[in-house]
Amino acid sequence: MKLKFRNKQSQKELRTLKVEELKKELKDAKSLILFSSEEVTHQAFETFRKKLIAVNSKLRFVKNTLYRVAARELKYPEELFTEELLKGPTAAIYVLTDDFITPIKALSAEFGKDSKVKVKIAFLDQDIYPSQKVLEFARIPSVDELRAKLVSTLYNPIQRIYNSLSDTMGKLVRSLDQIAKGMNQ
Repeated sequence: MKLKFRNKQSQKELRTLKVEELKKELKDAKSLILFSSEEVTHQAFETFRKKLIAVNSKLRFVKNTLYRVAARELKYPEELFTEELLKGPTAAIYVLTDDFITPIKALSAEFGKDSKVKVKIAFLDQDIYPSQKVLEFARIPSVDELRAKLVSTLYNPIQRIYNSLSDTMGKLVRSLDQIAKGMNQ
C-alpha cells in the first residue's frame, strides 16, 4: 500500500525550505541566544514566548542539523555550531533589537533557577559569549532602565536650580510686598 502525503515535495526540498527559513530568521536577528530545553513544560515555554514577544524577541526550537547548515551558510563563527554545543534539544532566542539585555533578563527570570534549562552560547552584537557570561548580563540594567536613570539624573539638577531660584524670587517678592505695605501705612 502506498501512502499519500499532503506534501508533494521531497524530503530534500523540505529540508532546503526549512534551512532557508532558518537563515532568514538568523539574518533578521541582531543577537542570538542558544539554550538547552530539556524537560520543560509546553505551558512554561508559551508563557516565556509571550514575554519575549513583548520585548521584541522570538523563541524558536531549532533542529540542530538544520541550524548547523544555516549557520555555516551564513558564515557564522564555528563556535556557534560545534558538535558538542548542538547536543540535545536546542531552543533559540532571536533578539530583533539592539537591546539584548531585556531578553536575557526574561530568560533568567523565567528559567534562572531551573537546572533543566542551560544557556549554551550567545552571539550578542557580533561577539560570542559563553554561558557563564550570558547570565551575568541579567544583572545589568536594560537600555530602558538606563535611559530612565539618565533622564532622572539630568532632571534632578535642573529641578534643584528651579527650586532655589523660585525660593529666592519668592523671598524677593514677599520682601517687596512688605516694603510696599510699610510705605502705604
